Amino acid sequence: MIKFFRRIRLTLIEKNQMGKYFKYAIGEILLVVIGILIALQINNWNESRKASKLEQSYYCLLLDDIEQDKVLIKALLKNNEKRIESSHRAIAIIQSENANLDELGKETLLSRRDLLESFIPNSSTYEDIKSSGNINTLKDKQIRKSLNQYLKKVEGFNNTMLANVTLITDRLTKFEDWFSNGVVHSSYKEIFPKEIQDQLSRDLPDNIRDEIKSRLYEDLVIEGIMLRRRSELFETMEDEVDIMKSKLTKRCKIKNKLN
Repeated sequence: MIKFFRRIRLTLIEKNQMGKYFKYAIGEILLVVIGILIALQINNWNESRKASKLEQSYYCLLLDDIEQDKVLIKALLKNNEKRIESSHRAIAIIQSENANLDELGKETLLSRRDLLESFIPNSSTYEDIKSSGNINTLKDKQIRKSLNQYLKKVEGFNNTMLANVTLITDRLTKFEDWFSNGVVHSSYKEIFPKEIQDQLSRDLPDNIRDEIKSRLYEDLVIEGIMLRRRSELFETMEDEVDIMKSKLTKRCKIKNKLN
């Protein structure tokens, strides 16, 4: 192709057709410029397509993370509802005239199981986007703002739950008569050998002593209130998850097409 154009130029010079030669040369330059512009446009289009594809993949990965958050928070809420049920049964036991210490201890332990578990959102994709310097790939600034707000709100909710748990644990550490709250009754048979079990069965009181009953009652009621508040916080977190999920679902076109 280059030889072909060169031959045309030489022919025009040989025929002394300089006017046509200059017009042809200008036309050739224009063709080259147009070719360069087209190549640049194609390159820009390819880069734009790659960026758009990356942006789409990020939205869908973020949506996957949020959907995992939804599953986790439902599990945490379910666990906490079980604690509440145990807390209510423990309160009912202590309200009865002849409180069964074995049952009281069992329900008390169940109501306090894994109290420190909290909702930790899956932010791996978002952290990867930020650490790789691709945050501006997410052109939807509202999504970026919503993600930041979502993570900050969850952190605040977790801090509130931790403060509530600390309130309960602080009260429990000040309780001095563990033989009388049923906790030892419900667990010593699973821990100690038979000779120790036999002695403990003789040493442990059969009933709750009146002087500590009101304290146990108060602790269980406060714990029940705290657990209900905990469920409310989980439900609020779930609402935040649903809001974030709705926004990301609209941006994740891949999953929208599949649906």
